[in-house]
Amino acid sequence: MKKMKINLLSAVLLFPLFCSAQVGINTPTPQKSLHVNGSLQVVNELNVGGNANTAGSAGTAGQILTSNGAAVAPSWQTLNTVSGTINNAYYVQGTTAATATVGQTIDVPGVTITLIVPAGKTQTFLFTILGYTTFISNNSTQGTLNLLQNGTKISSAYISKAGEFSAATGGTVALTNMPVPVTFLKSVTLTAGIYTFKVQYSAWLGSATVNFVPSAYTGYNGDNEAMLTKMQVLVYNN
Repeated sequence: MKKMKINLLSAVLLFPLFCSAQVGINTPTPQKSLHVNGSLQVVNELNVGGNANTAGSAGTAGQILTSNGAAVAPSWQTLNTVSGTINNAYYVQGTTAATATVGQTIDVPGVTITLIVPAGKTQTFLFTILGYTTFISNNSTQGTLNLLQNGTKISSAYISKAGEFSAATGGTVALTNMPVPVTFLKSVTLTAGIYTFKVQYSAWLGSATVNFVPSAYTGYNGDNEAMLTKMQVLVYNN
């Protein structure tokens, strides 16, 4: 009986050591609390995080498991919030026509968008802007399309219209009022907040119209989107 008590006491004293020991499956030298040298099958949910009294998170349908570095529990994340992925894509285009005279700056109707960077996030916005300006006259025009962020210009591009093109011989006018389109890019990286972006036109020389519907052009086939200003925004997670 005495010997049995000694063995029982030894087992009680050694039990915490066994509980805190590393366990290896198919390996005699486990490197972590549980080391599996082979495949692992999870029939039900996989929980991460938590503590001794709280179960970890099983995430939600469609989320992916991402590492948060050494000694930190991984976490479930929605795919379009993971660093390096595209969070979203946005597109706006011009609506009604608007005309600017020399020295005037106007908003391009319809080409304004408000976007939100979530709390705790940093995102990069990549803009692609396409625009035309024209005017029914035989005079040339010059100006700029401008991209504004919360009312401050952050980029611009030169845009023009040629009044006349003459034929190669004889000096007879062959084409008139030829708009020269412009496409420009801009990238900005922003912290959490609300941002409004808009496109404006500044007239340098001559009056010019944005979002022009070329119904008076020879061969016009009813395409009223052909000369609208267009803006696409790709949002990347950092």
